[in-house]
Amino acid sequence: MNTSISRLDFGDKIYIYLSSGDILTIPFNYTKKIENAKKEQLLSYRIIGGGVGVHFELIDEDISLDGIVHYKMTHELKAS
Repeated sequence: MNTSISRLDFGDKIYIYLSSGDILTIPFNYTKKIENAKKEQLLSYRIIGGGVGVHFELIDEDISLDGIVHYKMTHELKAS
């Protein structure tokens, strides 16, 4: 079963809602452009590639579901 990004939400971190019902989180320092962006700039995003990624319009930054999963595997699972 393939899963895709359905929407984002912003709180203490970025919440990535997946079509599978799962929710992934990444910190705002996931990339320098995201870290340096204002929340209003991050709210201007669109889902790209049928849900395989997100484009942040106002900061010209793309992130991918594959990249997010890789980040989670290398940063968070190693710590546990």
